[in-house]
Amino acid sequence: MTLFLGYDPGGKGKNGVAAIQVVSDAPKVVDKATVRDAAEALSWLEVHARTAAAIGIDTLLAWSPKGGRACDTALRRKYGGNSIVAQNSLYSSMTLNGAIVAKRLGLPVYESHPKLLLRVSSGIAIREVYQDAVANSGADHEGDAIVAAWSAAMGHNRKWTVDLYSDLEDDIELVVPGARYPWFETL
Repeated sequence: MTLFLGYDPGGKGKNGVAAIQVVSDAPKVVDKATVRDAAEALSWLEVHARTAAAIGIDTLLAWSPKGGRACDTALRRKYGGNSIVAQNSLYSSMTLNGAIVAKRLGLPVYESHPKLLLRVSSGIAIREVYQDAVANSGADHEGDAIVAAWSAAMGHNRKWTVDLYSDLEDDIELVVPGARYPWFETL
């Protein structure tokens, strides 16, 4: 069965990684961990990459020279809240570590926004798996990596056909050529 990987880049000791399989659109966690930094995350992910189809990363995989991305504006407009932060306001561990791992791993890559997805979508199979991961680890890093992997699976398997990079008119630069941002509904 195909693996999908997830990565939640964070600061020192706050990098979540996950490997999942998807059965009938429901995630099954194969392995997960919280690691020290992007180098350790990359080593962990490389072990699973040989049999993985794609990776989802909780980071910006496309940047705009305008300081703001159309996908973020559309998400803010539709859902509100303050979890969608402007690209110029983000800290380097999230943006740089995510981009480094995305480029070096060499798998098809998908942007993910786990916290927003869990807040705005109803009845999705990932919610209980996320809550179990957070309860077991005491932090959300592994849970976010699981959601990122599941989002990648939904996009890669064309269960979600919306791509927030290509479906919205924007002047963005992909960090990794071919990167996509799958979403479960049209904005």
